[in-house]
Amino acid sequence: MKTSSSIRRLALILPLLWQLSAVANTSSFDAALRTHLAAIENRDWVAFESTLTEADTLTFILPNGRLSKSSAEFKKSTQAWLADRDWSWSYQILSATSNASAGVAVLDVKYADLDEAGVEYKMHYLLSLVFNKERGGWRLIHDQNTLLSK
Repeated sequence: MKTSSSIRRLALILPLLWQLSAVANTSSFDAALRTHLAAIENRDWVAFESTLTEADTLTFILPNGRLSKSSAEFKKSTQAWLADRDWSWSYQILSATSNASAGVAVLDVKYADLDEAGVEYKMHYLLSLVFNKERGGWRLIHDQNTLLSK
């Protein structure tokens, strides 16, 4: 049947087109921030990775204060995090500002997850994201999570 064959092809192509539009949407700081946050919401590694710096250094500060400057380490840990299905978050953008070469956003985040024993825990923190203009697009270079007092 020609119709079912066309529908199958369309079903294969649509997700790819959506991913390409997400990947390409880093032309402005606001678009890159929206793409980055939507990728987290959708747990979409391809779209998320498209918002990351191509440099070897990406500063990552966890809520416990652990610091990493390795882009490869950041990618490895966030890819595993996005694949995990038992966490949830909500956020409010407190500020977002940019100039010709850098953009900074600060978010108020409420996060819930399960620990290794399956027990739920919650965190409330500020998420600071810094993007730099890189090869015609905006790319994340700094991700800092700062726990707020309970």
